Amino acid sequence: MFDPRDSKDEQVKTLVGFLLFDETERTDILIASSFISLQSLSGDNIDIYEIQEMDEAKSIFKGGSTKLGFFYFEEEENTYVSYANSSKNSIYNPNVLDGNKEYLIRELNWTRGCGDRCRISMNSRLNPFKSYNTLKIKGKPGEIVFLGIYTIKTKEVPGSTSLFSNKGNFTIEFNQILDDSEFYHRKIDPDREKQIFDLKYGKNQKSAEIKFLRSIIEMQKEGFWHSKAKEKLKLIEN
Repeated sequence: MFDPRDSKDEQVKTLVGFLLFDETERTDILIASSFISLQSLSGDNIDIYEIQEMDEAKSIFKGGSTKLGFFYFEEEENTYVSYANSSKNSIYNPNVLDGNKEYLIRELNWTRGCGDRCRISMNSRLNPFKSYNTLKIKGKPGEIVFLGIYTIKTKEVPGSTSLFSNKGNFTIEFNQILDDSEFYHRKIDPDREKQIFDLKYGKNQKSAEIKFLRSIIEMQKEGFWHSKAKEKLKLIEN
């Protein structure tokens, strides 16, 4: 991801991250599993909007998507490194944003299994006020901020599916996983668990933040965000 351009930019940019999972119970799996279903939503699944104007009392929301194209830098003859303000491949949703502004998740697009060789394209345009009240995306200028763990659950509206289509209307819950949540006591697939947490520190927010910071160190290799992640990781681990 892009580092700040100069010392002035360092006083403005922030790097934020969060985890978002679809934990809707799967009904297409023939063999029941004792593990909860956690499908990661990241990259192109999530459309983050910069808030330009918002007044819940007056039902006013204005904003614009932060999605931008990727830029490429030629490192060696047949090797390219891509740079952008967000990562498509990290479950921690790292985004380089303006630390003085606020953002929210406006839209989700993802694919869910519905049986053997069956996939459903899911799309939900979130209520901006509910989205903001659940996850206010706000960093701190010059710093890396981990915003926590969040989940969504969908529920089909009865009678909205026909015999001629697997599409239906659904409602969506958007929830924050708090420190005392029963989420941490539920059985998670061991491979997924290792992706989310550094199990040396248990299953909690701190453990997830440590994994997030290590992912930034590995991704950035060097530079401003690499150094900031190492500094913060040292503080948290001690």
